[in-house]
Amino acid sequence: MVIQLRDNKPGLLFPAHWATLGGGIEKGETPDEAMRRELQEEISPAPPVTFWRYFEHTYRVRGEKRMVANHVYVGQLPCALEVMKLFEGERLGAFAAHELDNLRIAYGLEIIFKTFFETYEHPTGDNL
Repeated sequence: MVIQLRDNKPGLLFPAHWATLGGGIEKGETPDEAMRRELQEEISPAPPVTFWRYFEHTYRVRGEKRMVANHVYVGQLPCALEVMKLFEGERLGAFAAHELDNLRIAYGLEIIFKTFFETYEHPTGDNL
């Protein structure tokens, strides 16, 4: 699984935490359009992705409980991780399921990562 280390900037929610690539859906956008736009804003080359699952879950930030809806997409990078250009965040990282326990994860995304490793079947039959 490839995820992004968020910038370590004051005022940013979850600075220096790991999260998925992506972001918010703008007015008038579909989730598919938002995902394509976000990927182009964050990495190059942006891979083709397909919708995998929809999640609703809660997380805590600054002591406040928040609900978030995630449209989760999956794909494969078109080149080696070292070749990817990153426009937002500190860096990209590739992790196996057992490595995630030692990471600081943003937005309560642990539930999505756990579900991914437990259930996702790659079209070739290999789990990513």
